[in-house]
Amino acid sequence: MPEPTRYPADVLVDVTARVLEGLGAPTDLARLVGGSLVGSNLVGHDSHGFIRVLEYAGWVRGGHLVPDARANLAWSDGGTAMVDGHWGWGQDAATLATAQIIENAREHGVASVVLTRGNHVGRLGEWVETMASAGLMGIAFCNTGGAVVAPYGGTKRVLGTNPYAWSMPGPDGDHLVLDFSTAVVAAGKVVLAAMSGDAVPDGALLDHEGRPTTHASDLAAGGALRAFGGHKGSGLSVLIEMAAGMLSGTLPAAITDSGYGNGTVFLALDVARFVDLDAVAAVSRQFAGLLHAAAASPDEAVLLPGEVETRTRLERAAAGIPVPSGVRSGVRDLAAELGVDLPEFHEEPVTTNGALDDQTG
Repeated sequence: MPEPTRYPADVLVDVTARVLEGLGAPTDLARLVGGSLVGSNLVGHDSHGFIRVLEYAGWVRGGHLVPDARANLAWSDGGTAMVDGHWGWGQDAATLATAQIIENAREHGVASVVLTRGNHVGRLGEWVETMASAGLMGIAFCNTGGAVVAPYGGTKRVLGTNPYAWSMPGPDGDHLVLDFSTAVVAAGKVVLAAMSGDAVPDGALLDHEGRPTTHASDLAAGGALRAFGGHKGSGLSVLIEMAAGMLSGTLPAAITDSGYGNGTVFLALDVARFVDLDAVAAVSRQFAGLLHAAAASPDEAVLLPGEVETRTRLERAAAGIPVPSGVRSGVRDLAAELGVDLPEFHEEPVTTNGALDDQTG
């Protein structure tokens, strides 16, 4: 397979924004979503990045995503609040929810915000990292529209991929950010693998007859992802399905046939109410040193949650973000259908100065 072409982050933000505007999004929302998606590419989570433009276009055309809708604060009562996404861009709703939970947590010490009628919010780690930057411990989880995961001991699609994210403030902006799908592999990574012609790891996927497979295309053909960690990951996914599904009103994925949307729960705790943030930073540095020193050999590494993303951000800011040819062709075809010109989105490698505007969050 040929090496993917690399593009500067700001070019991909511009391309994404213009395509989303072609789908009916106001300029500010188009750039916000573009910045969030490309921000995911920048830290190495390509499954939640630029590739999602194609999926979002299908939702807009199917009437499931309202491109000019804006999220609003439905209500706020003490440390609790509800944000209504009005089936618009999930990143708009998540941005509002994150700002609201930071405000409420600073006032009350702890806070919770539930997002209802929200589409795909992107990478959950983005939102808990923002909370950590505000000095908060952040937690977020959501049930995902469309059941594509088999529970432990089963072969049928019953669960969503149901991601979970958790953060703590770290030193010098290097926050601890844990962010994972409760499936062995996120569905978006399987879609990306199918477009790139790559295989998925052993033990991650079943075909439509319940047999183990490594062919990414088997998911779209009726197969099912497996929950990670056996009964532990499956149990966590069930709790997310019920908690997020019921609090947000989206219901568990297997009960509703919507096939889209994220019922999302945000939780935050003001760390400074319990311990000085400088002390947290000092202990974090010391603990990181102990973890790094625990590596089995000089050729291996023990990394903190979020450290891979930090390293990838530095590398891709300098070298550009790789875009597989299938994704590039799909976006160019979509742009042509919408009458959107993308002169800078060509197939030749481009130089990058690492620029990424402030829209990435």
